[in-house]
Amino acid sequence: MLFFVNKPEEGILDRIALIGGDEDKALLLVGDGVYFGTSHWEEKLEGLDVEDIYVAKSALDARNIELSEACEVVDYDEIVDLLLGSDEKVVSL
Repeated sequence: MLFFVNKPEEGILDRIALIGGDEDKALLLVGDGVYFGTSHWEEKLEGLDVEDIYVAKSALDARNIELSEACEVVDYDEIVDLLLGSDEKVVSL
């Protein structure tokens, strides 16, 4: 299940745990959601069994933050592929 996250509100993590349950989880962080890609949140995301964390390059460049090594920076084309190119469920939070 791919979670499309555009804001860094801690309550979103509770919703990911509830909605995602035992399914494989991945995050696509855009806008201010990229702050979830910092090392501050890394342990919490590991506890939620988030396997992949994708961060929008344009959002990252605009905020000039340092990401955790667990993150993969993606451009617009890769974002389209993530959202439309697989059979995974996409949940926007």
